[in-house]
Amino acid sequence: MPEDYIDLGNKLEKHGHLDQALNAFENALQAEPGNADAWFSKARILSRMESFDEAIKSYDQAIALRPDFAKAWCNKGIVLGVLDSDQEAVAALDKAIGLDPKMIEAWYNKGLALRDLERYDEAIKMFDQAIKLDAEFNDAWYSKGVTLRHMQKHDEAIAALNKSLEIYSDDGDAWYELARVQLFKGDVGGSLQSLAKAIENDEDYKENVTQDEDFQSLWENPDLKKLLV
Repeated sequence: MPEDYIDLGNKLEKHGHLDQALNAFENALQAEPGNADAWFSKARILSRMESFDEAIKSYDQAIALRPDFAKAWCNKGIVLGVLDSDQEAVAALDKAIGLDPKMIEAWYNKGLALRDLERYDEAIKMFDQAIKLDAEFNDAWYSKGVTLRHMQKHDEAIAALNKSLEIYSDDGDAWYELARVQLFKGDVGGSLQSLAKAIENDEDYKENVTQDEDFQSLWENPDLKKLLV
């Protein structure tokens, strides 16, 4: 039965056996080519394997079989975003939201696509909608902060990033972004403290900060040099 193959595939995926999981979902489709769940699961695996074009095709198969498959529309939109097809991503994510207005990841990823399109005001509204659905969604707070920084709304960006870090204090990306905005505002001490936190969580930031021109004014700073030892 195709459901048995799907269950097996889900278990294999959970344990990181992606090739075997893909094989299980393909067996499910051999047993029942019209199984939308099997196409969806195959697409998810292909996406995790970074076979993005093939993943899109499988999501399209799932959607053709079940046009109201909100999660398939959402995941298709996410993959389109990865492929930098942001206009198409927005369209797919709009479809997902229309089918399921409470799908947080659809609002969030639509925000990311809109930001990539430099439609910043609209992106903020998407992140706010995701936050309305889950006030503890730290990625939405972080992405809102990044977007506000692009809009040069530095005080609001700092507030959003601080909220993200209040929820998840070990997020090196958020500390690094906070350091960037603090430096833009002329708060050198605060920026260095945030950089120290970023490096504490991920030493890759030692290299990042020496190559990121936003931090050029700190490159000769002795306190930064101490952080980079």
